[in-house]
Amino acid sequence: MKKIEKEIKNNNKYDNEQYQAKLKKSNERTLALIKASIDTVVAVGLLQLAPEKVTPRVTGAFGFVSSLISCYQVLASC
Repeated sequence: MKKIEKEIKNNNKYDNEQYQAKLKKSNERTLALIKASIDTVVAVGLLQLAPEKVTPRVTGAFGFVSSLISCYQVLASC
């Protein structure tokens, strides 16, 4: 990303197709990392490894958010 930004110094970086592709890929990876973290919390809740901190309500909320992210990823790829 930095290398591409240096190459197109004065031009608008959002007009560059290569920069757009890298930015999109970076955003997809970040979203996947966030979803994986949320799924980890859901797994801990379902296995009851930390029953005092991860209650069923927390597990449900994180599961709901994880499902929303999955739906967004599917719809974004269409």
